[in-house]
Amino acid sequence: MTGTLGIIGVGLIGGSVGLAAGDSGWEVVGVDTPQVLEKAAQSGAIHRASTLKEVREADLVVLAAPISKVTDLLGDLTPTGALITDVASAKSAIVRRAESLKLRFVGGHPMAGSQLSGVANASSNLFEGARYFLTPTGRTDPEDYREVAGFVRELGAVPTAVDPEKHDLLMAALSHLPHLMAAALLKVASDISPEALSFAGPSFRDLTRVGASNPELWSDILAENAPALGEALGAFAGAMAQLGSEIKDRESMEGRFRQAREAYDALGGILVEKGGANVDVAIPVENRPGVFAEVTTLMGSNNINILDLYVRHSNTERAALVLTLDAEAAQQARELLRTAGFTAEFQG
Repeated sequence: MTGTLGIIGVGLIGGSVGLAAGDSGWEVVGVDTPQVLEKAAQSGAIHRASTLKEVREADLVVLAAPISKVTDLLGDLTPTGALITDVASAKSAIVRRAESLKLRFVGGHPMAGSQLSGVANASSNLFEGARYFLTPTGRTDPEDYREVAGFVRELGAVPTAVDPEKHDLLMAALSHLPHLMAAALLKVASDISPEALSFAGPSFRDLTRVGASNPELWSDILAENAPALGEALGAFAGAMAQLGSEIKDRESMEGRFRQAREAYDALGGILVEKGGANVDVAIPVENRPGVFAEVTTLMGSNNINILDLYVRHSNTERAALVLTLDAEAAQQARELLRTAGFTAEFQG
């Protein structure tokens, strides 16, 4: 599917959609402020600026504006025969609004992003291998769904169909609740002692990292998903109360942590739309300048793609760099790392 693609909101996500779609042969037009559109055109994220009125005539429209503006934009686009999708992280209210307006709409939410923002940080590879939720309902035209799913594949992502309400519960538990937890933990520690945060170790920093997220953006997201988030908060409060009642029971707590470890080992990672599985390779390293670059350069120079990576801290002297690799490449990577003097072991 190619034609005219209209992007409303040409920031990090919208700009990345435009870059990837342009590489696939789409004519990409954008709607945003004049300053943003100028930068987007210079970077190649769009071919030219457009207007809401003109975008109604596009073949496909992607709503990549802030989540609080999406339902209003659906009304602004009416009437239109264009196929519309969005990238918002809460879906139920948006889908209901689109269906009430009788629009051709398939909700979308890419599980991809960056700590950075703005079209200047957009990348045509942002969605490569990432899960991309689509939220059709019983009222969705099957052909419209197939077209949007095909477009998602053109971006390099893996389309995954899920009910809008289930999507919102998933996001509440996996993304939105952790942001609230981080804010709460930072407040609890700060209230205990003004200097408490200066004593925090790697585990506390890892657990509260998302507390540094954009306040305006996340207040919008949480408000839009309030019903599902309220349900997730209730479940979390119940789980914490249960754990609180079992703290003195060593056997019970050991069982809880065993369950947690098994659940952690089952965590999903980057998706690759091909056969085979992903493998985590753990590489213990010293805390010294350039050590991560040595590992990643070794992988890159041997054409081994790193699907994901994270650092598992042990102390200030040592850590483990964990690489997620395609199973076919993992054995080669381990041998290369051992030859280069690193210890490398498969996890899981």
